[in-house]
Parts: sequence; structure tokens; C-alpha cells
Amino acid sequence: MSSAVEPPAPHTDRAAKKPRTRRRTGTYAAADERRKLILETAIVHFAHKGYHNASTQKIAADVGISTTGLMHHFGSKQELLRAVLETRETQAFEQFFHRLDPDQPDPLELFRLVAEQTHFNVTQPGLMQMYALLAAEAGSEDHPAHAYFRERYERITAVIAKAIDHGVASGILVPGADGRAVAREMLAVADGYQIQWALSDGTFDFLTAHLSYLDSLCRRLTIDHTGITST
Repeated sequence: MSSAVEPPAPHTDRAAKKPRTRRRTGTYAAADERRKLILETAIVHFAHKGYHNASTQKIAADVGISTTGLMHHFGSKQELLRAVLETRETQAFEQFFHRLDPDQPDPLELFRLVAEQTHFNVTQPGLMQMYALLAAEAGSEDHPAHAYFRERYERITAVIAKAIDHGVASGILVPGADGRAVAREMLAVADGYQIQWALSDGTFDFLTAHLSYLDSLCRRLTIDHTGITST
């Protein structure tokens, strides 16, 4: 899923790396644009056909290059899939979740950031469709994204649980709230709504349903019954 609950771990080697300072010449810039176009095209193909049925030959053709040219940027179909998933996760961190304090994560801020990402996700239906399909496919252990999704769910669960536990300890959330249980619930609802959206050909109002759930959850957990619409 291009999950509406998608905070990657705040401290990762990838997130900590500084961007290269090398000046982008015309050749480098063109290569970057070509790579970006390949990733965007791959998202469309993975969204409509899944990983196994998507064809690197057809992806390359839609980009306007040869399969050899595509393999120059991504050495294999599996590497292309990994790049698509990692690029989206990096974007999610840079757009939203870098604002979350990794040591003392505010649960109200977490709910607000998840709501912000939900607003963004509905403007990217191809990404939502791709995640819904790939997450289902990846249940098979031999799927190349199986380990990615397994680790990703555990990583997201840990981030949310830490924010919930901090909220309880700081007196923001009700005593006894189970961080990991809340995290699992949030993921289950986000995934379930997204699957319903995908099966309805986009007619199910994912945005309204998910924002309503987040607001209700926030009011249920906060001491003063504060919701995301009133924070």
C-alpha cells in the first residue's frame, strides 16, 4: 500500500546521508530525469499488473528506451522494484515524517502527519494502487518484496508504538493505551480502506473514511478527547 500510515524509521543510514554536492551537468541531469521517468512508468505497470506480470520490455518501451537502456539504470527487474519502493519511502520521510521527534515523538503530531500523508496519497492513485497490489502479492515468501513489506510493517509499528507509549508516559494519552496494539489497528484500518478503494475503482471515499477514523482514534486516546480536526 502507499499506506496512509507510512512513517519510516527516523534514524536510518539512508535518511542520514547528506545529498551529493557534485554539480549536475547536462549529462547527469538527463540521466536523473530518465531514471525518474523509469520509476514513474514502473509504478504504473506494477499498479496495473503487479510485479510478476509487469514486463521490463514494456516499461522500457513506454519510456522510449531499449530494455538494455533500462538495465543500464536498474540492473534487474528486482532492483527496479526495490528502487520504486525505497524512493517512495524516502519521499514520505522527507515530505512528512522528518518533523516527528525521533526521541520523544508527539502522538498528536504523528496523527496530524498521517492525515497530511492521506491527503497527499489520494492525489497519487497509481501509488495507492501499486501498494495495494504489491502488498497482497508479497504475502508469498518467494516474492522479491516479501522481506521489504515484512520489515516495513514492523518498522512502522515500532514508530507508532513509540509515539503512543510516549503520549501515555507524558500524560497526553489515556493510561494503559497499548502502543503496538494501536499501531496494528492503524495499519489494519489503512490497509482495509485502501483495498476497498482499489476494489471500488476509486469510488470509495478513502480520504473521508480514513480522516474520520484518525480523528475518532485521536479523541478516543487523548486525555482531553482532542481530535486531529481540533489540534
